[in-house]
Amino acid sequence: MRDHIADHGTLESAENVLSFGRPPNSAENPGAAALNLVYQAAERIRDLDNCAAERHARAETLAEQAIEKLKIAEARVLSAESGRLAAEAKLKEFNDKVEQDLNVRLQEVETALEQTIDRMAAAEAQRFAADQRARTAELRANEAENALKRIEEALHTLILEKGFRDFSRTVAAAA
Repeated sequence: MRDHIADHGTLESAENVLSFGRPPNSAENPGAAALNLVYQAAERIRDLDNCAAERHARAETLAEQAIEKLKIAEARVLSAESGRLAAEAKLKEFNDKVEQDLNVRLQEVETALEQTIDRMAAAEAQRFAADQRARTAELRANEAENALKRIEEALHTLILEKGFRDFSRTVAAAA
């Protein structure tokens, strides 16, 4: 036993070395002294076993706590991942809706633009037709005015000729 303890002490650090005190009457009764040393060694071994059991229990508790914390962390990661996926889905849905709304609005604007262009073309055609009618009306008015002047001149000439003939007849009849 001493050899085992001595060999163990050389392999381990000084804090792991067990020292047994010599009993006071070891020289008088070597059997009692040896038995006393065996009891001391057994007590020390029991203390070491208890300490090892406590450390083992503490290590198991720490391991269980670490496992529980890992499970909680994993649940949080899964929750965060599902939250991220849900947020991405909502963002995609929102983007799709915005894109759809923009496409509808763009189509409405394009339709309104086409209608405006058509109305402008129709208004331009109406303006052109009105200009044509105005020119035609102006030409007709000029022609009517010229015809009226010719008629007026003809009437004037007729009146003057008739008046000159009547005057000539009156003068001839008076003479």
